[in-house]
Amino acid sequence: MTIKMIPSQWETNRLTIKDMTQQEITTVQELYEQGSYIHQWDGGSLDKKYASRCFTEGDLPPGGTRAQFNIQVIRLKDKGNLAGLLTTYHGYPTPESFYINYLYMDKELHKKGLGREVVSELLSIVEQAEYREVRANVAIKNWPALRFWTGQGLNTIQGIYGDKEYGADKYADIELVKVF
Repeated sequence: MTIKMIPSQWETNRLTIKDMTQQEITTVQELYEQGSYIHQWDGGSLDKKYASRCFTEGDLPPGGTRAQFNIQVIRLKDKGNLAGLLTTYHGYPTPESFYINYLYMDKELHKKGLGREVVSELLSIVEQAEYREVRANVAIKNWPALRFWTGQGLNTIQGIYGDKEYGADKYADIELVKVF
């Protein structure tokens, strides 16, 4: 299978999604840092260079290449305001797999259906590109994200990774899959 990339720009009813530009790195980093509260659930730490690193190197899986990684900004159509961030990897762990690395919507826009709108259109695009599955990795303690992703049809557990026992300072992730 030839790796097909999602379009560099696409739309939903209320949003425009396009590849991030170098000029957007600072504002995208600020949005990423707004979402850093997730580290209470995943045990990670704030990456002060996340947007810049994603733009230059990518956020790659083992053996991954920058060419198969994408970072896109999500903007409100009506105002043009930055609304969210989406990072994806095309062709991991198999060429027929599409991986959603990270999706975050501005906290002021939560509970408005915008994340669902993005994912619904993204799943349609990915299926049309003939990927066989979509995967997302979610911290087990991140209940809002687990509800969100399973509600979008990523409801098959591919694996559980991380600490083997539960504890306040123990963390694990669950890999969710939707097969087309």
